[in-house]
Amino acid sequence: MLLPLLSLAAFASTSIAVKPIHSHNDYTRAVPLWTALNLSIMSVEADVWWQSSQLFVRAVLAFLLLVAHTSGEIDKTKTLNSLYLANILGIINGTISSPTPISVANPLQLLIDFKSDGPTTYQPVHDALQALRAGGHLTTYSNSKLTQGAVTVVGTGNTPLASVIAADPRDIFFDSDIRHLYSTKPGVGLEWGPEISPLASVDWSSVSSTAQMQELVRNAHDFGIRTRFWDTPSSVSTWNTFWAAGSDWVNADDLLAVSNAWGIFDSTVGPALKALEAEG
Repeated sequence: MLLPLLSLAAFASTSIAVKPIHSHNDYTRAVPLWTALNLSIMSVEADVWWQSSQLFVRAVLAFLLLVAHTSGEIDKTKTLNSLYLANILGIINGTISSPTPISVANPLQLLIDFKSDGPTTYQPVHDALQALRAGGHLTTYSNSKLTQGAVTVVGTGNTPLASVIAADPRDIFFDSDIRHLYSTKPGVGLEWGPEISPLASVDWSSVSSTAQMQELVRNAHDFGIRTRFWDTPSSVSTWNTFWAAGSDWVNADDLLAVSNAWGIFDSTVGPALKALEAEG
């Protein structure tokens, strides 16, 4: 039996075709954020470090969260604000030109990978988002209602789930473990869903087979949650396998190659699979 193709259940309908591609470690590119936007890729990831020695000037340095893969690679000129937040706000407000708009109709998913201690890092990240929050640009959960914004912020890595759940209103969400959606609960009396975790991910090495991956995708979609598998082989056949299974975000480093592969899949393989599904 063929699986449903590309269950890209966005919070809101989009005016631009969604590419199911996630820019892994986006900050490592020669031009962070813009390489993805030039290819109409609307999911990017930044690894963030907060240094406790900076806390005495937190009001200023909330906007100086440092972006790097490891603590040894930190460059204090590369911050979450300078690489991402200021540019995103400018694009939304129309003061910065972009080849791809960022709007409620065409939202950006911003993964913030907490590399430093989660509970300590959470508040500076929350503070750094204030300009986007004040403009009403963040996807937000409040009063039992999930409201789509131009930017959906998802915390991964050391992001503290307790802080995400406690926030009211909530505009930093959680990247859950896709393997445990049915076996765990996010909290007492709570269920997994996009109001807590719009994304569920896992290291590909933790998945035993394509069949298990397909089952995990189905399980996540049962909760209304999108899927991502990271540290995957970089090949067209691998990407096609994920797309055919309906996985929502293919984690990729070579954005041009994966974008070209998606163009071919979307125009040839995808329609063929849909036709077979219709027949079956």
